[in-house]
Parts: sequence; structure tokens; C-alpha cells
Amino acid sequence: MTLRRLREAPGSRCFVCAPGNPRGLAVPLWYDDADGHVEATVRFDELHCGAPTYVHSGLAMAVLAEAMAWAVVTTTGRIAITLASSTDFHRPLRVDVPYLARAEIGQVAGTDVRASAVFRADAEVLATATGTFRVISEKTAARLRARVSRPEGTSSNLP
Repeated sequence: MTLRRLREAPGSRCFVCAPGNPRGLAVPLWYDDADGHVEATVRFDELHCGAPTYVHSGLAMAVLAEAMAWAVVTTTGRIAITLASSTDFHRPLRVDVPYLARAEIGQVAGTDVRASAVFRADAEVLATATGTFRVISEKTAARLRARVSRPEGTSSNLP
């Protein structure tokens, strides 16, 4: 297993993975080039609570969705957008506990790619997710990159 750190696009403000987003989670994601999975170790704190001492489920879902999206991107080499996502919680996630998020792709049908992800603490599965992603054309990807490209320290030009 050889893990390599994934890097977001310059100027990215991704809520889950971008270290440059002061309100985001800044979760470092890693790619295993031996078997093609993406993983991240996450420790949520008390600022990430829904109910006291429990991680807000929306934040957990965001991390799983991001891991799945990166699994698709690293495998296809292209930007992909989420078409559908579903998460099942088997046990609640608690704050101040290290969790491993792991994602991999499954079936590929044209430009649509299925992916799955799991949150584990030790060997226990706490949450599972599945998603369908659409790989976008290089022309559309270039248009998106041009829309969000901006000098550091300036506001987004998105509406």
C-alpha cells in the first residue's frame, strides 16, 4: 500500500478538504495507488456536534461524499459531480474519536460511476454510503475552472 496525499485545485474553497477554507473541515485525503481507494482519518470536535457529544450527521455525510468523489476523480482522471448519495448510520459518531473514512469506486456505466464509502472506528463500521457520480467533459471542466479561478485573497465570482 502506497498512500499519496491528494491536493485540491489551487484556490479551492472546498468545505471538506481545502485547507484554505477558514470555515471548512480541512480533511486531508489520501489515495492508495495499489488498490485505488481514497481514505482520510478524521477527528471531529465539539464544534461539529449535532446533539451534545455526537457528530452532526451532515458533516459525516459530507466527508463520505467527498471521499467517494475523490475516488471517482483519481480513478477516471476527470472531475465528477454527484447525482445521488445515500448514507446509513449503524452507530452514532462521537466527537474526539479518530475515524477512518474509506471510499472506492464500483460499477462504471458510460459517464456515470458508482462509489461506496465507510466510516470505521477500529474494526467497527459506523456508517456506510453509496453514491452515483457523473464524470463531466473536459470542456465543461475547463469552463468551471475558469469561473472559480481567482487571485488569492479575492472573492469568488460565482453568483
